Amino acid sequence: MPDTPHPPVTRRLRPGHWMMVDLAVSLALTVITWLRVLDAYRVFDPHHRGYAEPTTAELVTVLACVVVVGAAAGLRRLAPVATAGVVFAAWVVVVAVAGQLTIANLAGFQVVLAAAMSVYLIAAVRAPRAGAAALALGLLGAGLSEFGSRELWNNLVFAALAIVTAWALGSAAARYRAYGVEVRRRQVDLAKAELAEERIRLARELHDVIAHSMSVVNVQAGYGRFVIGQDPAKAEQALATIQTVSRDAMVEMRGLLTVLRGTVTGELAPAPRLADLERLVASSAEAGVRVELRVGGRVRPLPDGVELSALRIVQEALTNVVKHAHTDSARVDVAYEEDQLVLEVTDAGRGTLVGTGGGHGLAGMAERVGLYQGRLEAGPLPGGGFRVRAVLPLAGAAS
Repeated sequence: MPDTPHPPVTRRLRPGHWMMVDLAVSLALTVITWLRVLDAYRVFDPHHRGYAEPTTAELVTVLACVVVVGAAAGLRRLAPVATAGVVFAAWVVVVAVAGQLTIANLAGFQVVLAAAMSVYLIAAVRAPRAGAAALALGLLGAGLSEFGSRELWNNLVFAALAIVTAWALGSAAARYRAYGVEVRRRQVDLAKAELAEERIRLARELHDVIAHSMSVVNVQAGYGRFVIGQDPAKAEQALATIQTVSRDAMVEMRGLLTVLRGTVTGELAPAPRLADLERLVASSAEAGVRVELRVGGRVRPLPDGVELSALRIVQEALTNVVKHAHTDSARVDVAYEEDQLVLEVTDAGRGTLVGTGGGHGLAGMAERVGLYQGRLEAGPLPGGGFRVRAVLPLAGAAS
């Protein structure tokens, strides 16, 4: 079995790991800036441009700001907004105290990089307004260079470009993250919808199996109880029918529950098809309703879903005949037309509306017909009795 691929390194790092990376980078940047500022303190005018010699107080102030900026950049993930404010304040102090000195110019590189790191993080993890505010603060800090020396002013373009680039990258990362969250949310919603649809389908199947089988069992049990004292042979036949019908129902229910639990270990029994109508008619006869089956048109195999839905519609209609019609005869007509399948179940009973009394017969048939954009008609006949007529289009049914 092939090994499961590992996620990218960036996905395996935890927040604590990222903070350690920030601290390492900030420490290295702080040490480098510290050494460069000390070097500029000793050689304060290497190009003989007339720069003044920095005082000890100015050096200490700049070095203190270097340490503060380094610490803030290392801890930026704890408080990104506060980090941006600390970096801005430190840069204001550097420009105000040593803006005309070389040491300020060297400290400015660290400030720009720390500001860019903060702006990126704010734009990536905070609201767009916070990112825009961080961008404005960074550009304002870059604009302060104009009030310092010419050396600082020359770095204005570099500082502004770094800040804008950091904000753009952070905004792009935020949009990518939001898109990923939306995609995952839609995937979860789709999975939930598919699961709900599958549960409804299984519930419909269970209803059809139980309703029809229990109707036959109920009729046979009552008949057997009635004749047990007068004709034990007929009572025994009724019990045999109950055993057969209940066993078949248990087989179908076990298959459906196996699928529902996800514990399929072997091949399941094939789904019921229109070829099983003879068995369905026979079970209705055992329940006391003689059913005449008539099949017309060019009989041919249909898509599995259409055949299953058609059989269940007939089964539900016959179940309602047994339970509600108070008649001993019914008729099933199946017409294979060129572009549709027509099912019609009629009886000569009292014309009770299917699905009354809190049942789900009519609703279940309507759902099955609706799966294929078909039509369902159900209602009493003018001369007495009841008719259920379902039309299942065959064009595109395979999909």
